[in-house]
Amino acid sequence: MITQLAEVDCLKTGLLPQLIQDYLLQKPELSRFYKYPFILEAFGQAIADKTKDATDRELLVNVLKKQYAGIVTTEAVWNNIESLLSAKTFTVTASHQPSLFLGPLFNIYKIAGAIALSKQLKQAYPDYHFVPVFWLGSEDHDIEELNHTWINGQKLEWENAGTGAVGRLNTETLAPLVEQLKGLPVSADLVSIIETGLKQCNTFGKLTQYLTNEIFKEQGLLVLDQDDVQLKQRFAPVMEDEILHATGVSVLKDNISQLEQNYKAQAHPREINFFYLGEGYRERIVYNGEAEKFEVLNTGLSFTANEIQQAIKDNPAQFSPNVIFRPLYQEMILPNLAFIGGAGELSYWLELKPLFEHYKINYPIQVLRGSVCILLGSTVKKLEKLGLGYTDLFNDVEQVITRYIKGSLPAEVQLNGEKTAIEKVFDALAEKAAAADATLAQNVAAEKRKAISSIENIEGKMLKAEKRKQETAVNQIRAVHAVTFPEGNLQERTENFMAYYTPEFISEIVALLNPFTPSFHFVQNA
Repeated sequence: MITQLAEVDCLKTGLLPQLIQDYLLQKPELSRFYKYPFILEAFGQAIADKTKDATDRELLVNVLKKQYAGIVTTEAVWNNIESLLSAKTFTVTASHQPSLFLGPLFNIYKIAGAIALSKQLKQAYPDYHFVPVFWLGSEDHDIEELNHTWINGQKLEWENAGTGAVGRLNTETLAPLVEQLKGLPVSADLVSIIETGLKQCNTFGKLTQYLTNEIFKEQGLLVLDQDDVQLKQRFAPVMEDEILHATGVSVLKDNISQLEQNYKAQAHPREINFFYLGEGYRERIVYNGEAEKFEVLNTGLSFTANEIQQAIKDNPAQFSPNVIFRPLYQEMILPNLAFIGGAGELSYWLELKPLFEHYKINYPIQVLRGSVCILLGSTVKKLEKLGLGYTDLFNDVEQVITRYIKGSLPAEVQLNGEKTAIEKVFDALAEKAAAADATLAQNVAAEKRKAISSIENIEGKMLKAEKRKQETAVNQIRAVHAVTFPEGNLQERTENFMAYYTPEFISEIVALLNPFTPSFHFVQNA
């Protein structure tokens, strides 16, 4: 069971880039980059607008039924699949690549955010039905990012995973990691789920869908793998247009240029924003103007314009969108209203509105996921004993230690008074020196800086000495900070959910997160 200890406004954590801070504040200068304000009332218009999209609901339902064949799930999941045939059903979506054992905790939190938002929308718009969806970006090929995870501070790494689209990787080499799991604080039920999944699923994408379903099936979550030939056939006209005409870069050029006047763009379109998928590889498609051919890098494959048109028609599953076109692909397939993501994801989504307008696909509402840090009771007791606040943990650990040590020093050995006294002496000297010769003021200012620097040097040595005296407290601060920022990264970007999982864990996280008040939650895990 988790208990909330503190809730901190995300805007006060210092963790968000300026672009996302300004988006959450709905700064007027950002209005051109999104379609709807980030409020619950905006969903009424989003529903009306999305209804106008030509979403192929029958295709979507057929693909989901095909992908769920052989997966044992709940009535809530099957009901949500069937409900998508209705024009009054809409989705709320989170997305991620297949990651080892679902990857870091933040993946759990954004899925939970999609579920929480679906429930809120049902209360606000009872005449409609809202389905949470996890869009599985199984064509990603960044193996080094996705082949490892941390459980209770121990790194598990999938060796010899293979190459190419991660969703297509064979799972046979994962068995040794399951044995490692058995020696970690992971419930036997979870280990059993993974063992069953490995027996049933021969690809990493299918295993990820299976595991995600097992964890979230009681919440009615649907998992949809984008690497599907029927979905790609639906997307084929966009593929052809982009590859032949370099549409993305021309459509987005001005928008990104405008964005970069005040912010850093998260992603930039290439001349062609598609990869070619083959056995063990996912390589960029580029145009060779001299040869007048489209080439697949590092493969020797090339196509004339007519040949690549035919290839898209015959084998659309071999073409894979990059980060610029993946959102459009998702929104073309789903009757989607909102995308739940982290700051990095929302940053590149805010570049893409003109692309949606060009292809006449409704641009959804962007929703920042909530964040959670899970603390054990022993860590909470250390925080209380040290007198530290939860917001202190967002600062650099050395700053926290210095502030703690300074605060614990007796007033008579602190040097603030001496600094103030010296500043007053030199300020008085400056006035007298300037009266004698105006050029002397600079000399006095230089001597003042030297004097203050000397005091700060002495103060630094005093702090070092005090740190040695309070070694136990300093080590406790480092230990507490390391729980929130293991290896210098947020817990949610490092640790896997398995060490914290109980049957109630997911429903408790869903209840905790409110997408309309994006917050950083500190919770205690009983």
